[in-house]
Amino acid sequence: MCGIFGAVEDAPVADLLVEGLNRLEYRGYDSAGLVTIDEGAINRVCAVGKVDELRQRLEKKRPSGNIGIAHTRWATHGAPSEENSHPHIAPGVAVVHNGIVENHAELRSALKSNGCAFTSETDSEVIPWLLARSLLSGATPARAMHELSDQLEGAYAIGVLTQQEPGVIHARRSGSPLVVATGPKGGYIASDTTALAGFAKDALLLADGDRAEIRRDGVIVYDSTGRLAHRRLVRVEGPSAAIDRCGFDHFMLKEINEQPDIASAITRHYATGDGFDDVKIDFNRLDRIRLIACGSSYYACLVARRWLAEVAGLEAEVELASEYRYAPVISHGATEIAIFVSQSGETADTLASLEKAKSLRMPTIGVVNQMFSTLARDADYALPLLAGVEVGVASTKAFLAQMLVLAHFTAHIGTIRGHRSAAARFRDGLERVAGWIAATLHNEAAIISVAEQFKNATSSLFVGRGALYPLALEGALKLKEISYIHAEGFAAGELKHGPIALIDPTMPVVALAPSGELFGKVASNVREIAARGGRIIVLGDRRAILALSDVAASALTIPACDDLIQPIIVSIPLQLLAYHVAVLRGSDVDRPRNLAKSVTVE
Repeated sequence: MCGIFGAVEDAPVADLLVEGLNRLEYRGYDSAGLVTIDEGAINRVCAVGKVDELRQRLEKKRPSGNIGIAHTRWATHGAPSEENSHPHIAPGVAVVHNGIVENHAELRSALKSNGCAFTSETDSEVIPWLLARSLLSGATPARAMHELSDQLEGAYAIGVLTQQEPGVIHARRSGSPLVVATGPKGGYIASDTTALAGFAKDALLLADGDRAEIRRDGVIVYDSTGRLAHRRLVRVEGPSAAIDRCGFDHFMLKEINEQPDIASAITRHYATGDGFDDVKIDFNRLDRIRLIACGSSYYACLVARRWLAEVAGLEAEVELASEYRYAPVISHGATEIAIFVSQSGETADTLASLEKAKSLRMPTIGVVNQMFSTLARDADYALPLLAGVEVGVASTKAFLAQMLVLAHFTAHIGTIRGHRSAAARFRDGLERVAGWIAATLHNEAAIISVAEQFKNATSSLFVGRGALYPLALEGALKLKEISYIHAEGFAAGELKHGPIALIDPTMPVVALAPSGELFGKVASNVREIAARGGRIIVLGDRRAILALSDVAASALTIPACDDLIQPIIVSIPLQLLAYHVAVLRGSDVDRPRNLAKSVTVE
């Protein structure tokens, strides 16, 4: 959600800034802009829409200058517009900002009363005006940046240029992530290390409260008290296929097809239990596990709750992070741990919930794709998803990786707690997952045919039972995220309690109905839908599809597998279905409207 990139070199940086923004497109945004300083003049170029729109503007008006900052904005305060785009400018100052200034209304009112003229609706514009007033009163840029901590409330990461020091990028972090680096050609700031590939070999991860000064020949970091600080140096991965579609039409399709390899990598890392050696928790003394997440990660946790009960004999509760952070604290005297699941590791609600759990003295575990993220650093233990960079905004391979890591963790806990038979059965299935995923991907032609039924639909339903109910929720989420068709997921047994009133011949209904313990119950629900004229797409193995062939309009086939493994395999056709429906409807698959990859604001 929003992206920052800045550079100072010995040559003009405008094109370089655009390249940096391209690397950050996966975060989600609706406008882009940049600022350079050349011979004391601040030059600003912004555009609504994609980075390509900004690039076209630069062909007509390319600002010179060897130093600059750039930004992709996801609208929070004010609609997408050039006025609301970053960077924002006040006399002698330009600022890019990620996060939320919670006291912006109070600050704006005070600044206006002192003659400051605002041109945007954003909360961010108060920052350059605060800095400009400090500089006008005689403060140095460094002092003005330091004083911001006493003025701003909320989370923020900012990059600043000043006419007073035209060779320095000033940066500050409080809550929102920010990294700084130097390379052979200059110094850089970015929202994450992905943008730095090819520019620097290593980067410094700023801690909360840190301030940095980035020059052509080096970076200096100060902590919140103003003392020099030495921060962790992390390796910047070189340019790779992660930011290349590799012949696929979209990143989402590429990432769906990467899932057999990801499943194999996760199994190699976790199957023996060695991947959990660093987690020093006595699972035999636990009464409960609390799983906390948002969006697709929340649905992965719902699946894991059933696994933990069935395989490890352990009660688990699943919480939406946006709700848990404000929920009243009730002490039951239970011994519990909290597991936080996040692709980015920077989700604002998840991080706030982490702080709450830590204040309650709960041991905490982060299950996360970005091992340099705030979640990975602040949780007591961190388990990597091993999914690689996920560019598509709608999560696919990261969601699958979350289920797989939680599955292996469940088997590990089950073994420790003496449920060896159930854990061994689970591991046997997990060993075969990569092959089952690959087989499911071979059925893509049938999925494309089914997608045609959704092309003109205005609404759809997904239904499932047991561990497949969360996959009904996830399937509906994927479809509405990228095709913009209204979709809802329901527990199949709940249809008769209201949702069945929606059924008519124009509405596609995807029934997750593979063979297994609950097949008979799901089959009865499917026939209830058929009796009311519903257009049913059955997703199941061949035996299940044959049993429902008399009422199914279409079918999506998956390999027959253990009930425990079914949620993992079912996710694949649901992802492909959403993808092909979105393609047929002409949607921007990788960058759906209004969405962001990393949700760094509340």
